[in-house]
Amino acid sequence: MEKISIVMPCYNEQEAIPSVIPRTLSVLLELKQTQKISDFELIVVNDKSTDKSEEMLNRFPEVKIVHTNGTGRGYGKALKRGFLEAKGDWIGFFDVDNSYRPEDIPLFIDEIQSGESDFIMGQRYFAEEGMSLTRGFGNWFYVVLARIFYKSYLDDVCSGFRFFHRKHLKDITAIPEQGLDFSIHLTLKMISQNTLIKPIPIQYDPRLGESKLSVISDGLAFLKVLVALKLRSPNGVVKHSRV
Repeated sequence: MEKISIVMPCYNEQEAIPSVIPRTLSVLLELKQTQKISDFELIVVNDKSTDKSEEMLNRFPEVKIVHTNGTGRGYGKALKRGFLEAKGDWIGFFDVDNSYRPEDIPLFIDEIQSGESDFIMGQRYFAEEGMSLTRGFGNWFYVVLARIFYKSYLDDVCSGFRFFHRKHLKDITAIPEQGLDFSIHLTLKMISQNTLIKPIPIQYDPRLGESKLSVISDGLAFLKVLVALKLRSPNGVVKHSRV
């Protein structure tokens, strides 16, 4: 059995916290009680929230609250801050905004116990309720480019629900992006390093609260990462397990 750490970035998520945090804790406790995992920790990184997120998080003593350091904020910065705090053998992460279901965590644990891979990615699909037309098209576009440039057969290269073994921690925390483009760099880094990536289908729901994604600026940042890494690693090939 393994100890797992869950890292959740949080920026102004007061609408989602009252639902998502109790559900996550319930799933983790059930996994521990049924001896699927030896122990767990839930780390929420408050990324300079200006609403009542901190107040709400303080209602859950089981949650370890950490904060992003210095000036500036961002999805990648928050995740890396949480990863460095994590003590688990495996580290998972997903958003606290209700778009990913904590109830899908056991799917990742089953894959961990199979021993097939040390990097597991949730795969969202266009038909999911939370996948808007714009987001769905963008995800499809980056999937196609990753297949052309990196020979990837992943159906989702930007998913925010993943688990990885802590042996990857040093490489992952070295990723320079501080924003949402961290997610695609992480995928492409694993591809370029020939990491065996195990994709599993997950649910994707409408988020609670305001989206932080900027279609234009974040989209261009994703594209910049994809092209820049290809230029530096022209022969990257992905090994994978098909669903």
